[in-house]
Amino acid sequence: MMKNMKQAALGLAILLTACSSRESSSSIPSRDYGPNYDPINSFVDQSYLYGMTDLSWSEHNWNGTSWQDTHDLIEALGAKSVRVWLHCNWIMKNPDTYDENGLALARKIVEDWDRRGMQMIGMNHSNFHATGYVNSKSTTAKPARDLTEGSEYMKWLEDYERTWKNLVLQFPEITYWEIDNEDNNDVFFGKLSGGTFTLRQKADIYTDMMFYASRGIHEANPKAITVMGGLITSSAETFLQYIYDNIDSGDFWSTYPDDFFQVACWHPYVTNFRKEAFKKLNNDIYAVIKQNEQKDKKVFMTEFGFSEENVSVQVQADYIPLLFETLKELPYVESLHYFRMFDVLSSSWGSTAEKTFGLFTDPNNHGVAGENKTLAAPKKSAYAYQKAAGGTGSLTTYQEKVN
Repeated sequence: MMKNMKQAALGLAILLTACSSRESSSSIPSRDYGPNYDPINSFVDQSYLYGMTDLSWSEHNWNGTSWQDTHDLIEALGAKSVRVWLHCNWIMKNPDTYDENGLALARKIVEDWDRRGMQMIGMNHSNFHATGYVNSKSTTAKPARDLTEGSEYMKWLEDYERTWKNLVLQFPEITYWEIDNEDNNDVFFGKLSGGTFTLRQKADIYTDMMFYASRGIHEANPKAITVMGGLITSSAETFLQYIYDNIDSGDFWSTYPDDFFQVACWHPYVTNFRKEAFKKLNNDIYAVIKQNEQKDKKVFMTEFGFSEENVSVQVQADYIPLLFETLKELPYVESLHYFRMFDVLSSSWGSTAEKTFGLFTDPNNHGVAGENKTLAAPKKSAYAYQKAAGGTGSLTTYQEKVN
């Protein structure tokens, strides 16, 4: 019922916007935006502002964390939107074959969020490769660009389109799909043959990826909305401009930006939160979009958080309400997905900072020296998030089960 009321309100807002735009020629788009442009996709609803990353598939499978209890805590925090990690290699064996066990868990997770009425952004930053679908280096690595007919690169793009199509077919409950992750970051955009790409080369390949993924996503679900994979901010402006240059050139499949991504996305991590500096960081990136598209575009910030290695828990708790109050002054931002729910003290990925991003302590590991005395305990930062989001309910339900 609530979902229907919200949809009705949204439709009314769009209608009123359309009516007012008829009276002002300056608000009428000055260019053709193509078949995948719909002004409703630019409408920002900040009732979804308080978001959370949901890694419950991997944390359940790899660490034994209860996904049901995780969902209960996310809801208790007051989150209204989740970025659900649904990597293709967790759910599929190749572009055309599902892993039944992996798919079954993913279906339970998505169905539970749908039952709770949570907005979902599905994200996949893995890919398969045409040569045997086995890549010992990384499922995030990409081959060098080669548009020659029949090349391994073109086979890979075709596989990528099919992968997205078959992934999305399994989750009709999800409207938003985020295409890959931090594609201007070497960590998630390695070269399949070894080494690294230049930023320009990454942008060229990622432009191809977005087009092929979008085509597969829309074939599976014509109502789905495509989201650019969240960019790191250090090179976001340059990377975005490279992508727009590619689209405008006429040499990259389409000249319509919405054929590549319908919602923009980046990860505005900072360790020293300063309101005006944070606003400028994000406004400068958004200005690239406005300048190139001559229209508004909704933005998701699908990752943001603080690690205890860089920011104390008390300072995090002070920053969190200021963060969300600042976001309310950025009218293009619909949601920010906080990273992450739990510490992972056993993590060997990346730097040691990756171990302590959680709003809650590790639910499975007391630490090498027993420093994590209480498993799954909410930190001051969790209570700060809950207060800012207007959440209700106990944050100690999982703690009480595992200690």
